[in-house]
Amino acid sequence: METTAQIERYVAIYEQLRKKYRWRINNTSLMMLAGQLVTADTPLEMNKLIALNDTIKKESSQFAYIQSADLRLLISGMLISKFNNPEQAFEEMMTVYEKLIEAGYSRSPHAYIAAYALYASLEEYTDEEMDRHVARAKNMYAGMKKQHFFLTSHEDYPLSVLLAEEEGEEEELLDDMAYYYDQLHIVLAKGNNRQFLSQILTYGRQDNRQLLVQNTVTWLDDLKTRKIKLRGNHLPIVGVLALAGTPSALIGEVKQVYDELISIKSFKWHKDICFMTAVRFVLQTKVEENNVLDVGLASTIESILQAQQAAVLAAVSAGAAASASSSNN
Repeated sequence: METTAQIERYVAIYEQLRKKYRWRINNTSLMMLAGQLVTADTPLEMNKLIALNDTIKKESSQFAYIQSADLRLLISGMLISKFNNPEQAFEEMMTVYEKLIEAGYSRSPHAYIAAYALYASLEEYTDEEMDRHVARAKNMYAGMKKQHFFLTSHEDYPLSVLLAEEEGEEEELLDDMAYYYDQLHIVLAKGNNRQFLSQILTYGRQDNRQLLVQNTVTWLDDLKTRKIKLRGNHLPIVGVLALAGTPSALIGEVKQVYDELISIKSFKWHKDICFMTAVRFVLQTKVEENNVLDVGLASTIESILQAQQAAVLAAVSAGAAASASSSNN
C-alpha cells in the first residue's frame, strides 16, 4: 500500500474511532490504534471491536489495570488485527498474564502488553511451551535488572519478553545491551530512554555493533537538522530507523509522510505520534516493495514497533489509572 493510501485510510479509521470514543479515550490512543489497524491491513469492524472491548471489561476484575479504557481498547485492537478468534485469544493471553505474575512480574499495564507479546510468539498453546517462554523472559528481565537496577522497571516488561524470544544465550544478549547503552552516552543522557533504545538495538541483532551505533547517532543528528524533535518514550523509535537503514535511504520519505500527518488538523498537536506513524508507514511500504528491508528484519521491526507503541500507551494508561486512584482517595 502506498503511503498516500495509508494516510487516507489512517485518517478514515481515526475519524471512525473518534466518533465513537472521543469522550472516553485519549486522542493518543485513538491515533495509535488507527495506525495499528492500517499497518496490520485489518479493516475496522466497529461492532467487532466494541463487542470484544465490552467482553474484556466484563470478564476482568473491577480493579484490574486493563479496566483502563485506553489499554483495553488497544488490547482489543491488537487481538482483532492478529487473531481470527480474538475472544479466545484474550482468554489464552490472560493465562499467559497470570503465569507472568506467578513468575514475579508485577501487575501493571506493561505486564498486559508483555503477556500479549509472549502469547503472540507461541508456536503452540501448551503449559509446557508457556512455562518455557515465561522462564526465559523472567531470566532476561532479571539480567536487565542486574545491569541497571534503578532504571529497570515494569516499563521494560514488553522488551524483556521480546528479547527472550531472540536466539542466543541470555548473557550474550545482555552484553550487547550493555555495549549499546554505554556507547550511546555520546548522544543521550543516562536514563530510561537510553536503556529502551539499547534494548531495541539488541533485539535487532546486527553483526556490526559499532556500525549500528554510528547509524543511530547519524539518525539523531539528521532528525535534529530536519527540526524533528523527539522526546520521552518516543525517542527510541530512532533505534528502529537505525536497524532499517541509513538516513540517506529513508529520511526523505519519513519526513514527507510526517509533514503530511502534522498538517492534518486533528494530528498537529501530536507530533511524536505522527512521527512514529510515519516510520511505520514508510517501512511497511518498503517491505511490500521488497526494498531496503528483508522479510526477517521487517518482522523484527514490526515487533519492536508494537512494543514501542504499547510502551507509550501503557505509560498513558498507567498515568490515567494513577489519576483515577488519586481522585477516588
